[in-house]
Amino acid sequence: MAIAWTKHHVRDGETRNSYENRVLSVEYNKTVQVMSDIWAGADYALVWDDESNTAQNICVNLYDMNPSDWKPAKITVDATDEVRAKYRKMIVDRTTQRRVEDEEFAAKQIQKGCIAKVVKGRNGQGTVGKVVVVINASYGMGWRSSVEKKLGIATSDIMYKKALPNGKIVDAHKDMVWVWARNAVRLDVPTVDRDAIRREVEQSIKV
Repeated sequence: MAIAWTKHHVRDGETRNSYENRVLSVEYNKTVQVMSDIWAGADYALVWDDESNTAQNICVNLYDMNPSDWKPAKITVDATDEVRAKYRKMIVDRTTQRRVEDEEFAAKQIQKGCIAKVVKGRNGQGTVGKVVVVINASYGMGWRSSVEKKLGIATSDIMYKKALPNGKIVDAHKDMVWVWARNAVRLDVPTVDRDAIRREVEQSIKV
C-alpha cells in the first residue's frame, strides 16, 4: 500500500485514498506553520490524482499535538511508469505555457528598430513608423514625476545633418514624432514558435 493510513488518520466510517501505484515522491519532516505561532514537522507525499488528472502535494503526517499512541502513516514511493509519464507531461505542458506567455509578452515590447503605431495620448495618434530612438525621460513634475520610456518614431526616411550642443554633426531623421512608449503598440510582433519551445522544455525537464 502506497500510503498506509493508521487509525488516527481516519475518522470512524471514513475511507482514505491510499494512492496505490501513484505516489511520485515523499518529503519528510517539512517545517510547516500550523497556527500563527506554532510550527511543526510534516511529511508530504506528491501523488497523482486521477480525478483532476494532476499531481497533488498532500500532507500525510503532522508531528504535533498527537495522542501518545499515535503512529505516522507509512509512505511508499510506487508510481508506475505510466503515472510518471503523465506527471512529466503535466510539467512539460505547464512549463511550455509559461515560456510561451513570457516570450509572447517580450515579443510585444517596443524596441529600437521595430515598427510601432501611436494608439493614444495627446501627440501623434495614428502615427505609424520605425522606432529610431528609445530614451528614458521624466514624466510629470515635482514629486509626482516618474521616469518612463519615450520613443522617437520616424515617419519617413528623409535624413538631415543635425548639430549637437557639443558641436558634433550627426545624421538625424527629419520627420519624427516623440511619444511615450505606453501610448504606442508594436506592429511587427515576431511569431513565437511554440513547438520549438516545447522541444526545448522536453529536453530540459528531467522528471
